[in-house]
Amino acid sequence: MVSVDKDEFEKIIKDYSPMLYAQIRSIVLNHEDTNDVLQNTFLKAWKALPTFKGDSGVSTWIYRIATNEALQHIRNNKYKKFFSLDSVKNIWQIKYESLSNGGEEAKLENALKRLSPQQRVIFGMRYLNETTFKEIAESINLAEGTVKSTYHHAFKKVEKYLIEQAE
Repeated sequence: MVSVDKDEFEKIIKDYSPMLYAQIRSIVLNHEDTNDVLQNTFLKAWKALPTFKGDSGVSTWIYRIATNEALQHIRNNKYKKFFSLDSVKNIWQIKYESLSNGGEEAKLENALKRLSPQQRVIFGMRYLNETTFKEIAESINLAEGTVKSTYHHAFKKVEKYLIEQAE
């Protein structure tokens, strides 16, 4: 069991809020929902602190809570999409500046729609949030090799679709 006081938990909130916000936003569709899920994540983490054993790092533990909360939010609201175009467009444009041309946003959105929910989660964590494979594996309770393979397949699907649309 790990002992954390209120000041230490406030530091956790300050340190992890931006990364968790990005992770949650890559799963849910809008800012308001993301803030709700982020708040629920920290409430759950605070309540679960007495049972946190410290077997994994705080980041892994809190990412798992955030991911589970975001996925639960989607299940509760019956959303079918995991990414909104607005949440990824700017990041994608930085990495692939050609997307700034007219019509490319729709191609990106269509490419992301072709991914399975698991591929979207892993793609979002790795590509958009630059989370390590090990952290992703621990956060969503999969083998690291499975995460690497899933990410690779997701990236190739997106890349292939965008190349086909450019031709």
